[in-house]
Amino acid sequence: MDYHYQDFTDSNYRRLLGVAKRSYEFINVRNYRWDGGGKVIINRHDLDASVHRAAKMSAIEKEEGVSSVYFVYLHSCFYNVFEKGVTELLKEIADNGHEIGLHYEPWFYGLDYSGAGAGGEARECANTSVRQEFEHYLIYEKEIIETLMGVKVSAFSFHNPDRGGWTSFGDETACGLINMYSDYFKENYGYCSDSDGYWRYRRLEDVLLKAEEDRLQILTHPESWTPGVMKPRERVQRCAEGRLESAMRQHDDRLKAMGRVNEK
Repeated sequence: MDYHYQDFTDSNYRRLLGVAKRSYEFINVRNYRWDGGGKVIINRHDLDASVHRAAKMSAIEKEEGVSSVYFVYLHSCFYNVFEKGVTELLKEIADNGHEIGLHYEPWFYGLDYSGAGAGGEARECANTSVRQEFEHYLIYEKEIIETLMGVKVSAFSFHNPDRGGWTSFGDETACGLINMYSDYFKENYGYCSDSDGYWRYRRLEDVLLKAEEDRLQILTHPESWTPGVMKPRERVQRCAEGRLESAMRQHDDRLKAMGRVNEK
């Protein structure tokens, strides 16, 4: 099977934006109920592993006159939103004209939307209780991002929605935030995703060239897009090694600045 690893480079991403603009207009996520005519794209990025790669992608989009929405994940093991350099990069993404969303993982809090294992009333009762906690933590995480970045969060996307049954949560909005996995999107938007570093359903270039759908949601993960061709695991490893190098550099610089011993 051809996974088209050659697709996932910075230069090809820029080229694909050009292909997309031939047939589509890029719109902000808050305009998702589009009624302006023509074909439209909501370009979505889930920041699972690299804010640095996301900042690079946002700069390319700014140069190409394209707006996107970047979903920040507070529980990533690859980056810390409270680290000064990461916070500055997130603000840079917003300054490049892009929206900021929340990449939300209810399962982090042990929230399971698949119910009590029974049908009818038992399941409804279980999910009502879960829904209350779901909304509590949704607001909590939204406010963290808004306070940290000084921006308005307009939407959320689930992280690994299959876990805990969250693919069945079809509400169009929750706590005033647009749900990117809502029934509305499933029914009204085509979908193309690069989850796990390859085209899981359809190759993006094929979708853009055919331009058969009037509304399209594209999901990409910035860590999957690199300067040169790499395999999926190599791209993620690149993020991990970059984080290690940055952490050690900060450690060494701090000891040097304070005149302390740093034996190697």
